[in-house]
Amino acid sequence: MRLVYGERTDPGRVRPSNQDAYLFEPLSVPGGGALLAVADGMGGYDGGEVASRLAIQTLRAYVPPRVEAWVREGSVGEGLVEAIHEANHAILQEQMARAELAHMGTTVTAVVVMGPRLYVGHVGDSKAFLVGPREARQITSDHNVPGELLQSGHLTREEAANHPQRHVLTRALGVRPDLPVEQRELEWAVGDLLLLCTDGLSNLVALEEIREAALRLEPDALAEWLVNLANSRGGYDNITVLAARWEG
Repeated sequence: MRLVYGERTDPGRVRPSNQDAYLFEPLSVPGGGALLAVADGMGGYDGGEVASRLAIQTLRAYVPPRVEAWVREGSVGEGLVEAIHEANHAILQEQMARAELAHMGTTVTAVVVMGPRLYVGHVGDSKAFLVGPREARQITSDHNVPGELLQSGHLTREEAANHPQRHVLTRALGVRPDLPVEQRELEWAVGDLLLLCTDGLSNLVALEEIREAALRLEPDALAEWLVNLANSRGGYDNITVLAARWEG
């Protein structure tokens, strides 16, 4: 398979630092593949940056050496969840070692791409979208207050998008050792686009706008265009975008 890839990260127009981190790592598996991930740190200037960086470093160290074994065992999805648990453990250990980082944490949204299969592991309110020629859809849930209410049927998607507690997370790495990780497996097709982003983008740019731009732009130009659009609308948070299109 051939993945055409683009990425951008930007502190935005308000925040003094960038507490987002991201990863695109090709994987040596039959047919080709890659590991994509974004993380949005929280817990102050130092804490958020440390937490998101630790999450991404752990995924980079944990997944590539093990992925061939996971393929043979048919356990790629479970392996990705293990990697996120390892990242959570690394953050909790760092909290214990450095008292000033006791309240740090991070979201993480990670996808192992393997031919037509996507293996998703997710915690928090960063997002993964799958964009095809006729529709675009979010393939992760939002682990925040309105996201939980949306899942239970107590809010509409429009109400959730404007809820005053949309920034209050119900899950994050660095909060508890027994972290529940959302896991999904799904298929995509040649020509589809996978997009991962932090909420600095998704809070300011609608999914339909992403879909329309994805139809006319290559992944690298798309990532740049989306970051610029979010900044033009205020850039209230750090903004990170990873885009990958399967071109066969």
